[in-house]
Amino acid sequence: MKSILSKESSVIKNIRNKKEILNDIKPFIKTDKHTVFSRTELLEEFDVLLSKHQLDNKISKRYLGRERLPKIILAIAGVLMCVLGLILILMPSSVLSNSVKYIASSCIILAGVYLAVKFAL
Repeated sequence: MKSILSKESSVIKNIRNKKEILNDIKPFIKTDKHTVFSRTELLEEFDVLLSKHQLDNKISKRYLGRERLPKIILAIAGVLMCVLGLILILMPSSVLSNSVKYIASSCIILAGVYLAVKFAL
C-alpha cells in the first residue's frame, strides 16, 4: 500500500516540477526572441538572469527531454507507417483490387514520410 502511495506522490511531484521548470526557463526563452542585442548586452542579460534564476543540468535536461520526446515518438511512428506501406505493397492481394491496394499503401507511405521528416528535423 505504501508503494502505491509513494508512486502517486512522485507523479504529483513530477507534474508540479513541469510547471516549475517552465517558469524557470521562460526568461531564457524570452531572451532568445531578442535579436537586436549585441554580444556584450546579451552576456550582461544572461549574467543577470543566471543570478536571479537557478538553472542547472537537471532542469535543462528535463525541459529538453519533454520537448524532444513527442517529436521522437512521431518520427518513429512515421517510419513505422512507411514500413507498413511497403509491407502492404508486397502482400498478395486477395480481396482488394491492386489499384486500391497501391493507392492505400502510397497514402500510408506519404503520411509516414511527412511525419518522419517533419518531426525528425
